[in-house]
Amino acid sequence: MPDTVAPVPRAEPPQVVGYRHLPTLIPLVITVLALFFVDRSLDQQEQASLNRQFQAHSARLHDRLRERISTYDEILRGAAGFVAASEHVSRSEWRDYVSALALDEGYVGIQGLGYSQLIRPEQLNQHIQSVRAEGYPEYSVTPVGERPVYSAIVYLEPFYGRNLRAFGFDMYAEPVRRAAMERATLTADIAYSGKVRLVQETDSDVQPGVLAYLPVYQGGRKPATEAMRRQNVVGWVYAPFRLKDLITAVLQTELNVSQVQLYDLGPDGAAPPELLFDSLSSNGDPITPASATNLVHDLPMVLHGRQWRLRYRALDEFVALNRYEQRWLIMGGVGTIGFLLCVLTWSWINTRERARRMADTLGTALAEGEERFRLMVGSLQDYAVMMLDEQGIVMTWNAGGQRIQGWEADEIIGRHFSCFYPDEDIRAGAPAQALATALVNGRYREEGWRVRKDGSRFRASVLITAMRDQTGGIKGFAKVTRDITERHKQEERLRLAATVFRSTQEGVAITDPDGNVMTVNPAFERITEYTERDVLGQNLRILASGRHDRAYFQTMWRDLLSRGHWQNEIWNRRKGGEVYPGWLTISAVRNDLGETTNYVGVFTDITRIQHAETQLEHLAHHDALTDLPNRLLLHSRLEHTLERAHRGQTICAVLFLDLDRFKSVNDELGHQAGDELLKAASRRLRLHLRENDTVARLGGDEFVIVLEDLASAEGAAVVARAIIERMQQTFHLPGGREAHIGCSVGISLFPDDGHDADTLIQHADVALYKAKEAGRGTFRFHSPRSD
Repeated sequence: MPDTVAPVPRAEPPQVVGYRHLPTLIPLVITVLALFFVDRSLDQQEQASLNRQFQAHSARLHDRLRERISTYDEILRGAAGFVAASEHVSRSEWRDYVSALALDEGYVGIQGLGYSQLIRPEQLNQHIQSVRAEGYPEYSVTPVGERPVYSAIVYLEPFYGRNLRAFGFDMYAEPVRRAAMERATLTADIAYSGKVRLVQETDSDVQPGVLAYLPVYQGGRKPATEAMRRQNVVGWVYAPFRLKDLITAVLQTELNVSQVQLYDLGPDGAAPPELLFDSLSSNGDPITPASATNLVHDLPMVLHGRQWRLRYRALDEFVALNRYEQRWLIMGGVGTIGFLLCVLTWSWINTRERARRMADTLGTALAEGEERFRLMVGSLQDYAVMMLDEQGIVMTWNAGGQRIQGWEADEIIGRHFSCFYPDEDIRAGAPAQALATALVNGRYREEGWRVRKDGSRFRASVLITAMRDQTGGIKGFAKVTRDITERHKQEERLRLAATVFRSTQEGVAITDPDGNVMTVNPAFERITEYTERDVLGQNLRILASGRHDRAYFQTMWRDLLSRGHWQNEIWNRRKGGEVYPGWLTISAVRNDLGETTNYVGVFTDITRIQHAETQLEHLAHHDALTDLPNRLLLHSRLEHTLERAHRGQTICAVLFLDLDRFKSVNDELGHQAGDELLKAASRRLRLHLRENDTVARLGGDEFVIVLEDLASAEGAAVVARAIIERMQQTFHLPGGREAHIGCSVGISLFPDDGHDADTLIQHADVALYKAKEAGRGTFRFHSPRSD
């Protein structure tokens, strides 16, 4: 018999998996190219859009500044007309006119409104004597020296504070100011000066300034020729401007998104640019910040023959606010389409392979699944699983049902599942409603009370699912019940604990054993200013104020580890940086093995207690009605002032003032109106004082003012005169009532009238009585003959 050879089965060629996915690269390459070209196109569109928006933005700022300067021009013209319309304008008339304009309320940036008088050399002495006769004995024209022509600032309102430094100043003696004054004279129009340092400037917050002039001619009419204008000019109405205050007030929050630089090009526009203002410079030099962009827009501004150039430069904040929002949406859309093409290609390639593999495993998995499900249901101990027919009759019963509800399988099979419900639920139709809901929605889920075989109740979680065949016909219901009684009790306890946790006024923080925050309550957020998101996972060291040393915390941890709790006063720091005291209690939470699992910190902000002490301290040193310093605080501040004056060899003054006719107002309108009048008078007194000066109430209608660092006694006289004038103005009280009072002032000077607080106050009081004897509504200096 010949040998037979069994045929060798042919092996199928292996599939090269890598090449099978090469088609996926085609949509990927297309997507990358599309993203590149779309990005370039959008970048160009965005840059063009930003440039258009910034040019429009710069034009709006430019127009706003031009309109404000035009308003100032109209103010100058009105003031010049006011002067020209009268043969002589008195100081009080000028003050009333400027006060009616309310420059300090609606025109921030303009330092004041004044009048400078032209003085010939032969008129100089007569002019000085005339002004001194008005009550300014120290008046002089500065700078001192012989000149062909003089000018002097005779009126400048508001006439207090830094404006007092300009009184009598000869602006015609300074070249930059003189050039603007001459140009205004020859053109009979407004002229702006170049960059100057205003006489009003002090050593702090020095700003570049400019001045605007408008000439006033003899007879009030504009002369026809330049020669006649030079001959007939009698003075100039002028306004000084602090450029930082002016531009900041006009542009306001716009300076947060753009840099503004102002350059002066001179009257003919050919002078080298001189920087007048840079919104980001603090020392007067132009700067280009790191946040600056390449969006720059230069705009000219002509001010009556003088040319300015404003450079507007966009900052990163402007680009962020005006960025092309659809850019990333479009890029995302292109990328998403490309990604979907790649996914669809990949899915198409792998569909057949997945289908074949699924077919191979489906049969086996189905058989194994049915067996596992049957064994699982039968062995479940924590779940009662049963099958119900279309009417709700129990058809199957597992071991979990027997353990949870107490019935044996032969006792419950064949009974209606409503036997698990309490009587009140049966009467309410709950079982039928459950099956109806499962039929309509496919399933029914609830938590409620159920009844065991012995009649006891338990809290149950129930799921009923409707089972249908391929035609949609109902085949019965699957019902799963779980005993959640303990969980329900725990949830109630947790809900109560959570309510206490959220509603307590003490801050509570729960950490892990390493001190990292796991949760905090609302009181913690309110006290520390940190939200729960800020501190989750963070160590509570972020609250450290730095006031406690290492030994303090070593003691805290030693007590926590040994005793399980610690409490003491502690200083913490809020998110905003404020340091505050609190009372902190920390307790360790341990498990059944005695291991620390958490720490619970409870703390109370005791700032209010210390705040109450601070308020008591304030009340001890301040008048309860006006909140001014009382006699005790006055003596303390005056002693410190005298010490500084003695060391610095400077002059200080004590003003003792008494309200005239106050008793009549108190008697006629009542004590409540009198109290309101005292508070209003206190507010007016504060208006005329510098930050380092002091006003105090001694009692009744008596007040004491301490003036520091005076250049001469005339400074005290100027303040006293201004206070008397203000006090003579009508007081408007609540209820539509009005009061008319005045005041008298007595003045003593250090060191001429005394070297200690009591002596200076006593001598000022003596001078006050001399002022009252002189007819009230005036002031007097102390002199030895007054004693």
